[in-house]
Amino acid sequence: MSKRLIDTLARAGVEPLYALAGKGAVDLLDRLETRALNAHNLAVIVVERLGANEALKTADIRSLAISALKPEEAKQLSEVLALEEGDPFNQLANVDFSRSEGQLTTLHAFFGVAYEASLEEETPSTATLQPPYVLFPHQRRAALKVREKLGPNDARVLLHMPTGSGKTRTALTSIVDILRGLPDGQVVVWLAHSEELCDQAAEEAARAWATLGSREMTIYRHYGAHRIADFGRVQDGFIVAGLQLLYKDSLSRQGEILELSNRLKLIVMDEAHQAIAPTYSHLINLLQRRPVTGILGLSATPGRSLRDVEADLKLAEFFHRQKVQLVIEGYANPIDYLIAEGYLAKMDFMQLPFRPRGDVHLSKAEEERLQEGFDLPPRILEQLAADDMRNLLIIQNVEAEIAAGGRIILFAMSVEHAGLLASVLRLRGVRAAAVTSATATERRRQIIQRYRDTDELDVLCNYGVLTTGFDAPKTNVAFIARPTASVVLYSQMIGRAARGTRAGGNETCRILTVVDQAPGFRSLAEGFEFWDDIWEEE
Repeated sequence: MSKRLIDTLARAGVEPLYALAGKGAVDLLDRLETRALNAHNLAVIVVERLGANEALKTADIRSLAISALKPEEAKQLSEVLALEEGDPFNQLANVDFSRSEGQLTTLHAFFGVAYEASLEEETPSTATLQPPYVLFPHQRRAALKVREKLGPNDARVLLHMPTGSGKTRTALTSIVDILRGLPDGQVVVWLAHSEELCDQAAEEAARAWATLGSREMTIYRHYGAHRIADFGRVQDGFIVAGLQLLYKDSLSRQGEILELSNRLKLIVMDEAHQAIAPTYSHLINLLQRRPVTGILGLSATPGRSLRDVEADLKLAEFFHRQKVQLVIEGYANPIDYLIAEGYLAKMDFMQLPFRPRGDVHLSKAEEERLQEGFDLPPRILEQLAADDMRNLLIIQNVEAEIAAGGRIILFAMSVEHAGLLASVLRLRGVRAAAVTSATATERRRQIIQRYRDTDELDVLCNYGVLTTGFDAPKTNVAFIARPTASVVLYSQMIGRAARGTRAGGNETCRILTVVDQAPGFRSLAEGFEFWDDIWEEE
């Protein structure tokens, strides 16, 4: 409490202080106190009631204190406030301290009171709220459409969204909405073919339910080293399962799977362009035993190959030709919209032509398989991977991208090729590492974490593990050093570098492709629209 403020107010006399102290308080104290309430005691009541900081912010108390200053004090305060010359009391009376926090702070200091800004604000008429689990507008529209299409019995729908546009989060918002409206005991099964995709789904499901869920729910993991002891006992939960592991278990634990199917509300198929493969088909036959069990597929590429139209038609028929995709008014395709709005990075495609040494001959059967969308045969890939001039082209361009500030994911031709390129780059002073399907699980996770979450690595050479289920928004270069005739795979590789600024990524990215054999498009938009005619209603 400020002694100077109390002493100054006391000089104002008893009468004005009575009004400021409050009649009720004064009367009660007058009855309790044996001694009369003098000006000093009244000043103490006034200051204590509000606190010295708030007392000086109150116009009536502030005016009384200024009027009770001694002439020399008034002059000193006027000078400190840099007021014009003249009668200091008149000058001080004309200061609107409520409009100048600087002058109010100076006044507090003059009386020896620490100034504290008011924390209380007038309650606004409107309030904009930012929930912890939010969707972008295009994701909200897609989630609503998914929810609508999953209403009828035997409902099947494919959610077609480009890599980097938030398929997993969009899908999980719809799934949580469905589960909230169901009685306890219902189960969702999420199927994915890689540990990375399974991890991504389980972690996102935990975030979604923790924010949007309406009751306690268990997330079960059945992939990698994780196991579900008895599927028949799973109730009111979310199962994330590795496709190959669940397929293997379904052969020996079929009774448990059939028991689970009685409580199954929804089957989610990640990378759903594989939905008509025998492994998926077997599991769907076991799991979808009730008409009320729906199927939701997720894919950035709703087709299986570049040229196998029959397989693509089968995939569309599997989902009853029901597809939800982003339709944005005023844009030719959703990729243009996502780039314009910063959800995807603007992509700069660069081809690196290479003519292999020696003749590369394909047999007639190999040529036919290539026309059907299969990759080059292993012997050709091995020949290219061992080509020193081709590898030199790769190394030189990687180093150039690093010098320009690139963070690179490089797609190699084999396990050995990824290791070779990473080793050579490290010997040349580039911070590089390799992860492949042959890398031990824990070591693979450690390397990915170093690349994704720290600045320890600039290049991640990989084979067979990072085309899906991997988010590293800092990546701004996708280096495709492996030939492929698969539009699916090529689109997935492009997507690793395509995160835009609004998704935590980059404004621009570069896609470098060593051109030995490549699919017939050179933009993510072309890849996104490639299968549209297959899904059109006949």
